[in-house]
Amino acid sequence: MSPRHAQKGAALLVVIALFLIILPIALLAIFQRSLQNDSFSGSYLWRAQARDAANQQMAALRSTVSQTIGTGGLLEYQASPPTWYVGNTQNVQPGSASFWTGCQSKQLCQATTVTLANGTGRQQFQVLQLVTPTGVIDSTLCNPGYIAVFYNIWVQATASANPAAGAATTQAVYRACIQS
Repeated sequence: MSPRHAQKGAALLVVIALFLIILPIALLAIFQRSLQNDSFSGSYLWRAQARDAANQQMAALRSTVSQTIGTGGLLEYQASPPTWYVGNTQNVQPGSASFWTGCQSKQLCQATTVTLANGTGRQQFQVLQLVTPTGVIDSTLCNPGYIAVFYNIWVQATASANPAAGAATTQAVYRACIQS
């Protein structure tokens, strides 16, 4: 074999060796990216469903607050406030994740279950709910003879089957018009 053919053969072997090294690394990188995308999509789906569960419970809780105020007056003046109501006497900060992990044991929120239909059947979510007064009162927002009293409504939903996938927390302000 001539030296020129030997050089071409060696160069070809180097190219083949590099190809055999680079190709598996590239395939592994593509596979890893695919797994990350699936994981991200799955987590996003869980959080979207948790948000749907939180929104569903938010509507139910707003209705319950309305009925409770309609039958017994303002929440803070009721003889036995509902379990989801926490007055201003306690320092409540529902915006933090640490609050939601211990709110049941501290009796600062009420738990319930929401079931949503999804592509694989029905998915259950643990929903924690809480209503707190804002301390805001306004005499200009309601009809004459009534004043507006505002409450914060907080709802957090976590998938019962996959709590590590994330939770969704929603907050709304509820206005009650009461006779002055």
